[in-house]
Amino acid sequence: MLTYNIFESAGNVVVQTSGSLNLSGATQGGPDACGTNGVVDSANAIVCTGSDQVANTYLVTGPTFFNGTASTSSTSVSGIFTGIVGFQSQFLIDPTYVSTTEIVSSATFNGQTLATLGFTTTGPIGTWTLNGTSETIQVILGAPAVAVPGPLPLLGAGAAFGWSRRLRKRISAPLITPPQA
Repeated sequence: MLTYNIFESAGNVVVQTSGSLNLSGATQGGPDACGTNGVVDSANAIVCTGSDQVANTYLVTGPTFFNGTASTSSTSVSGIFTGIVGFQSQFLIDPTYVSTTEIVSSATFNGQTLATLGFTTTGPIGTWTLNGTSETIQVILGAPAVAVPGPLPLLGAGAAFGWSRRLRKRISAPLITPPQA
C-alpha cells in the first residue's frame, strides 16, 4: 500500500508519500508526467511528489476528483517522483523504482493551510486500486499516524517503582552495630 498524507506543518502544507507497491502484474500505460514539481489538484484528483520527470505509468481504478478546491504547485520537493492522476486513471512513478521497495517523497506548499486549499474535513479522500493487482494507493488529509508505545515502557516503569521502594526501605532501615566486648 502507498499512502499520500496531506497535512499542515509549521505554517505550510506538506504532502508526504510513504509505503511500497508490488508492481508485478500491474497494467502499464504509456509514459507521462505531472508537468510540475509537486502538485495538488482536487478537480482532477492529482497529487504529485518529488521532482517531475517522464515516468512509468500504471493504470488505476478510483475517483476522478476529490473534495477541495486546490490547484497549486509546490514550493519544494524531495525524494522519488510519484503521482496519482485520478482523472486519467494513472499512477506515475520514477522509472528507476524497484517493485516492493520503500517509497519516500514529499512536496511542500509554503504559506498554505488545508483551508486555503479548500479542504474542510480530514480523513481519506481517495483510494485507488492498481489494475492487475490488489495493491492500493490512498490519499489522506491528516498527518501520518505516529506509533504509540506498547506496554513495555509501562513494565519498565513498574519495575523502576518496585526497585525504588526496595532501595528506600534499605536506606531507611536502622544500622545494626555489633556489641562491643
